[in-house]
Amino acid sequence: MGAPNGFGVTLQNLFGSWPRENIRYFYNRGEYTQQPKADLDFRFAPVPASPGRRFAIPKILGISPEWRGQYSRTWLKRNLRGFQPDLVFSSVHSFDTILFGDWISRQVNKPHALHIMDEPFAGISKDHVCSVLKRTCSLMTISEAMRMAYRDMYGMDSEVFHNGAESAFFQLSPTLNENGPIRLRFVGNLLQLQHFNAIEDIAEAVMQFNQQSSRKAVVEIFGNDIPEGCTRSILSDGEVLFHGPIPLSQRSETLSGADVLVIPFTFNAGYFESYRLSIPTKLPENLATGIPVLLYGPKGMAGTDLCLRHDLATVLHERSTSALLAFLNAYAQDSEPFLDKAREAKEFASRDLSAEAISQRFQDHLIGLYKKAA
Repeated sequence: MGAPNGFGVTLQNLFGSWPRENIRYFYNRGEYTQQPKADLDFRFAPVPASPGRRFAIPKILGISPEWRGQYSRTWLKRNLRGFQPDLVFSSVHSFDTILFGDWISRQVNKPHALHIMDEPFAGISKDHVCSVLKRTCSLMTISEAMRMAYRDMYGMDSEVFHNGAESAFFQLSPTLNENGPIRLRFVGNLLQLQHFNAIEDIAEAVMQFNQQSSRKAVVEIFGNDIPEGCTRSILSDGEVLFHGPIPLSQRSETLSGADVLVIPFTFNAGYFESYRLSIPTKLPENLATGIPVLLYGPKGMAGTDLCLRHDLATVLHERSTSALLAFLNAYAQDSEPFLDKAREAKEFASRDLSAEAISQRFQDHLIGLYKKAA
């Protein structure tokens, strides 16, 4: 079970060589109908459904799985026809999805393994969260920060699994660009709530650098902007460029063309709690390239703390355009220390953040849960 975006990556990444005929995947976002389904058995499960009264009828008829927190046994029976699960696995960022997975596991009398990707418990009572978590056979979290937070809040420990970098990222050959402009690249969807209060500072620092330095710099953004058009406030001709979405086949080439890979996290305290416990898939991928990484975001973010703990990137954890400008000046004067750090980060990623290693550990964990329950 799960939703699109990073959860599609999870299917490819963590499940790796898992036999495709042994996965039946319920997805709960309508936009996933636009995603390539490869050879997986996908079933659309819109949970939660609209609470409007007219949406009760599809639930009663078994056309829809849920309405106002009530679930359809008819829908589940039809969508599990020909498939006998041994384990219910949920990859979630929504409490509604957790409850749905919990209900399915009780209907089929099989263990529920829960993997939390983003914080889903805002506004939910501690007792309600604990009662659901205690019914799982395994709680998995996406970061060490999430593991520690949930252990403190709910008294439950967890296994940490996050998406690793696939082999293609380790095989990149970065393009040296000693005399041209310093190319800072953000490759991924730019979310206003997650990245602003950071990305505009980077843009401003580049513009200030270009006014002061004979060598120029440019910020390039590759991916969707959400909401559409949110990047317009930071664009500057020849200095801050938005290229829009690129095909997955061009992702590696786009990364390899950067001098510095940029990962901004919001400094907005109101959005901090929503994102601080998650590690974006792009972080292991960026570290795997051997290209210098600039991480600009507050302490307390899982990604920030990971890089600080292992010295994996240039981390600026206080909001400061001056500090960003100092970074650009230092890189322009001598890029070698940043390249040395990037090479060491790549070695760390190869050991601890590769998709192959994480996938094997993840699959061993799920197989162990199945054997324990058998």
